[in-house]
Amino acid sequence: MTKKLLLTTVTLIGIAVLAGWWFLLRDDAPPPPDLESAIQIASATQATSSTTTTLASFTAPFEGESFDSVIELCNMASNSLQCEEECFADETMLEECVAEAEEIAAAQSSSLSPTLPSPTVTTSTSTTTTTQALDSIEVADITGTWIVDTTIGSFGIDESTSSFVGFRIQEVLARGIGEVTAVGRTPRVDGTLNFVEGSLVKAEITADLTELRTDRSMRDSKVQSALNTSTHPNAVFILDGEISVTNEQTIESVVSGSLTVNGLTNQIDVELQGQLVGQIITVVGKFEVSLSDYQVEAPSAPIVASVEDEAIVEFQLFFVEATSENSTAAVVTTTTMNPLVIENVEQLNEYIAEAASFNQSDSDWLIPGNLDPSAGGAPGFTRYVFRQTSAGVVPTLVEGPIGPQYRCQEESLPCSYLELKELLESNNPIPEQMGLSSEELAELVAELDLLSGFLEEHKDVNKACEKGYLSDRIQTANMGSHFIKADAFGNGFDPGEPEIILYARADGTLPSEALGQCRDGVWNGQPMTLVGSAFILPPTQKDNSHPKGFTGNLDNWHVHLNLCRGNSSGTDTFVPEEECEKLGGNFHETIGWMMHAWVNPEHDNELGVFSMWNPSIAPFGDTSSVEERFLVQGENFPEGAKQSLVTNFAFEDEIEVDAGQSVYFNNSDSVPHTISAGTPDAPELEEFDSGVLNPGDNFQIDTSQPGSYPLFCALHPDMTALLIVN
Repeated sequence: MTKKLLLTTVTLIGIAVLAGWWFLLRDDAPPPPDLESAIQIASATQATSSTTTTLASFTAPFEGESFDSVIELCNMASNSLQCEEECFADETMLEECVAEAEEIAAAQSSSLSPTLPSPTVTTSTSTTTTTQALDSIEVADITGTWIVDTTIGSFGIDESTSSFVGFRIQEVLARGIGEVTAVGRTPRVDGTLNFVEGSLVKAEITADLTELRTDRSMRDSKVQSALNTSTHPNAVFILDGEISVTNEQTIESVVSGSLTVNGLTNQIDVELQGQLVGQIITVVGKFEVSLSDYQVEAPSAPIVASVEDEAIVEFQLFFVEATSENSTAAVVTTTTMNPLVIENVEQLNEYIAEAASFNQSDSDWLIPGNLDPSAGGAPGFTRYVFRQTSAGVVPTLVEGPIGPQYRCQEESLPCSYLELKELLESNNPIPEQMGLSSEELAELVAELDLLSGFLEEHKDVNKACEKGYLSDRIQTANMGSHFIKADAFGNGFDPGEPEIILYARADGTLPSEALGQCRDGVWNGQPMTLVGSAFILPPTQKDNSHPKGFTGNLDNWHVHLNLCRGNSSGTDTFVPEEECEKLGGNFHETIGWMMHAWVNPEHDNELGVFSMWNPSIAPFGDTSSVEERFLVQGENFPEGAKQSLVTNFAFEDEIEVDAGQSVYFNNSDSVPHTISAGTPDAPELEEFDSGVLNPGDNFQIDTSQPGSYPLFCALHPDMTALLIVN
């Protein structure tokens, strides 16, 4: 009897172990996304002739004595792993667990049957489905903004025909059982692609990790805990650089970008494939990540011996044009918010209310009277420049007035005189940023040609002296010396007769003393060469209308304030009036609206025809060195800090420092901004947050921990940047 009982017990234990072994070892993880399948999904979505209407039906989650029914039952327990161990302990426990599962299934079935989901439309697919014709859109002609359409397909862990972002990682099971692949996916994905002239210039994808589900639901809560989704609910990918789009049907590329998970950001390389299928851009891809890079500790469990640190992140995304009438993509929402997120949202709303009270003055050279600025800015690159003097911080330059004017000084754009002429002659498309129609471009070039002809007549400095132009005796770096015709000030703007002609030393040097003068219509100083021109309007216009100038919106005027001109010494300074007089200088509270125009082909300006500075004039250098040369810092500037300007409604795309080096932000723009940690979708103001910075305000971030940290402006969510600490 004892022998028989022992044999029976061993047999039952063997059955239970075999059942558990079978469940644990079966590695039936869903396959990774592939482009061919995604193309079939996109094609079927648009193949309206093949759609069929079916009623959704409810299937009880527990059927018969399947092992899955026990697993689902244990998922409801507070300790699912302990539940599994107990249920598989012996045959009696297994039968009891199955019975309990069937009771729950019956109860759920009866309670849900009166309220079946409403009919849904599904599309039939076939293995012979082919890519639809590209209709009216050619791949290289894709423009504008495209967004993730979450209405395409349906989501399931085993088979998903919708957009999703997920992971797969290897688990090593205890007791020598073997390895399995763990897979998790979330269908809650939001994202945009921005195309300009055949290039993908911006991409940002946000995945809601609170909706992450795995192929073994017992893992879900542990994965959520490991990823710290209660505090950092989203993962965000931002593309670095641009991707050129050709008319090749399939695009395969490895792209770089930043990935933010658990509040930490790292650079990654992504393998992706994409194809335009009718009106849908289909994208699949993958990349590797190390859990340790994001301070994610692998979930632990008695049955799991170890989890690899390296994981594969994979995605399948369907994009439609944002303006498309066919797009019904819903905004991704999070159903629960933790107190920190609520606090962040409330704080952001307070900032918006505070910024709304900012009043851009209509007088006093458009400087609001309620500012308490610190020194900062860069003339020629920022709206405002404030400088430190013995009498405190004072404004020394204002650019504007505010309007549609565009500071065209990017080397990638045709902003110089010769480039504008070439653009007109080529009939190529005019870059959208420049805001010029073809008619306006033609008028602008004609005006610049007129100015160029005038300067050619005054190439000899003696000709300028003869015509009544007088030197200010100061040669400014990257600009030249101003030869001014005072009796032309009251004539108004005339592109064919500038009030100022710019000359520089012919030997290419930057003098440290006063230049010569025009005496009796003759120049008595060192040889000079023509470099450019400038226009000036008297300081009578004190409203917010833009002075009349060249055709279009590229002619950005500026006004100098609190300037001490040292005509006898050959240098300009910024000191209070009393100090200026003691130095023998001429103090100018303002000099009126000014604008440079560089139309001498020998000094064609890569910073733009209307830029303040010209790198082809001593001291010579590239465009980046010019901006660095004219950065303004005050007495409170932290030693060794990296200065970063906020201007033109933009941050630097990437701000790179060494650990321990501060970042010192200057708001030199025309309106308030914030420097806030995180992203617009996932603010993390507890990391750092400036509050509202008015023009002239500064904000310092001290760094210690290496990593990548996204930041944004809470008032202007399109303003984003990445702080990289090495």
